[in-house]
Amino acid sequence: MEKEFIKETQHSVTLNVTAGKIDSFREIEKTTGTVRVYENGCIGVAGALGEPDEEKLTEQAKEALSFGIPYPCQLDGALEIEERDDEEILPIPALVPTMQDFLDRLGALCPKFAFSHKITLAHNRKEYRNSRGRHLVSEGRSFEIALIAQNRGSGNLFDTFFVWSGKHFDADAVLAYFKEQYDAFFTPADLEPGRYPVVGGAEELYGASLQHFVGDLYAAGASLLSGKLNEKVFSDQLTMRDNMNPKTADGACFFDAEGCVAEHYRPTLIENGVLKAVVTTKKTAAEYGLPHSENADAPYDGVPGIGFHGLYIEPTAKTLKELVPGKAILMVIASGGDMTPEGHFATPVQMAYLLEGGKIKGRLPEISIGGDFFDMFGKDYLGTVRDVPYKNAALTAVMMDVSRN
Repeated sequence: MEKEFIKETQHSVTLNVTAGKIDSFREIEKTTGTVRVYENGCIGVAGALGEPDEEKLTEQAKEALSFGIPYPCQLDGALEIEERDDEEILPIPALVPTMQDFLDRLGALCPKFAFSHKITLAHNRKEYRNSRGRHLVSEGRSFEIALIAQNRGSGNLFDTFFVWSGKHFDADAVLAYFKEQYDAFFTPADLEPGRYPVVGGAEELYGASLQHFVGDLYAAGASLLSGKLNEKVFSDQLTMRDNMNPKTADGACFFDAEGCVAEHYRPTLIENGVLKAVVTTKKTAAEYGLPHSENADAPYDGVPGIGFHGLYIEPTAKTLKELVPGKAILMVIASGGDMTPEGHFATPVQMAYLLEGGKIKGRLPEISIGGDFFDMFGKDYLGTVRDVPYKNAALTAVMMDVSRN
């Protein structure tokens, strides 16, 4: 009989913001424990909330083997890695006064907006051990300011978002970034309908497409990619991975729910336009004869299933100006879009800015954007830039059809 043990502790402090003032403070710590055992081609799982009793969970997992849930026992062998982020972002006692001072300064800089929503500081730790000598520990921190901005007197519930996340909080830099958006919001801009570079987070542009990377759908022939593994079907410039690397995904765990560790902590789906893998667990990979993608997920008391943690696209440019030197559209709010079974994607964009030379110039009216699945990943993919101020992360550009609503 083989065995896995997982313990995870999530600690977060959330500040609730209403009309620019912090009105509540919520601190949560949650610990879970999991034991999985494997015998005769079956899996038994037991999970607990709170500090886990490993011996008790092991007995419960052994009893669960009687359910006869099939699962291949393919535990990875001996490996020891610890990735710890010990640098404190903000001391918890200083969080409320520091952030209220930030909000006061933001209110003075942006007097026409009322700000609400959340500010969250988190610290997560996850440990994995198995009976074949593998021992992994991942510990990370994250900090996010996510504010809804309402234009006073507009009558709308909200008009735009101000979002920043990172591990190094520089109030002056974040305020300057938010002020740039505030000024642009009150500067009208326009574009004739046509084809333009659309810039946004990779998840915003490609989120509706990820269903086609699911291993079960691929094997069933229900994916647009079915039968195309190891074929070059996308742009030479496009290399896309699941982002499990704490250096580029704040607070991420570098190993998956089955104790797998991908190269550079980023499982690869597309490499230089070649489809290298679809998303699988060890079970689905064995069942369908597919590559194992090494990015499974699992509830603390359940069998592993497919998981995806966040898109990482290899950068192709150093600056936003280099990526989109002319006119482009920066998406801020796009809700209500979908992709047809044939692969045509379209969505209304409720809030967007006009970019020129990589700089925000003004606010566009509501528009709609659209494109084809293979074109968006192929000839219409323009590239990606990392470490830009907008979202303090990465932005991807795709040439798309743009129309007015």
